[in-house]
Amino acid sequence: MKQVKSNHTSSRKEREKVARQQEILKAARELFARKGYHNTTLEEIAQHAEFGKGTIYNYFGSKEELLYGIIDHLTRDVVALAQDSMTTRGGAREKLTAYAKAMIAYSRANSDVFRLIMRETDCFRSEELDGKVKQMRARVRRVREIIGGAIKEEIRAKKVKSLDALKLAALFDSMVRSYCLSRFGKFHYLENDEIDDSVALVVSVFFDGVVERKVKG
Repeated sequence: MKQVKSNHTSSRKEREKVARQQEILKAARELFARKGYHNTTLEEIAQHAEFGKGTIYNYFGSKEELLYGIIDHLTRDVVALAQDSMTTRGGAREKLTAYAKAMIAYSRANSDVFRLIMRETDCFRSEELDGKVKQMRARVRRVREIIGGAIKEEIRAKKVKSLDALKLAALFDSMVRSYCLSRFGKFHYLENDEIDDSVALVVSVFFDGVVERKVKG
């Protein structure tokens, strides 16, 4: 019985630890988005999170680690979006449509983080956190592997040209991400029907191209 109680206590402490980390990351995200990464201090983050500065150091060794923690959550979410999208019924077109729609909607909801990443690209050259950067890049590759799996099935079925599925996946993912980047400033005003139109455009260009094909008759 004592062991059960100990495990319960440990589980509760772990949940409290995770909740506290999330509160700190939330405070950092809000301040980074509002003031900019370089103009925000750990003291301000601690105050905004209503913790002491020492508490911040219990979870994150530096302000840079906080930034990477925010991006770490984002990359995990994107992998999950890709995985969920591949459960959509239909072929590659339907699955990639689901991914593009989920990604654009997610980018709209998290436009503050995406703009932050764009502004603070110089922060991603830290040798100290090189391992974490590699991990995030590995997740980007994982997303493309997931998308590539759907394309590969279409290639086997001879519905798509016999090209490198991973390169095609990287091309599609880049199209979606580039579209997101180009619309960051307007994401808060994008309606759901506008997202649908945007997705239809990206998917159509990828699968059908932009050349008007004349029907022979």
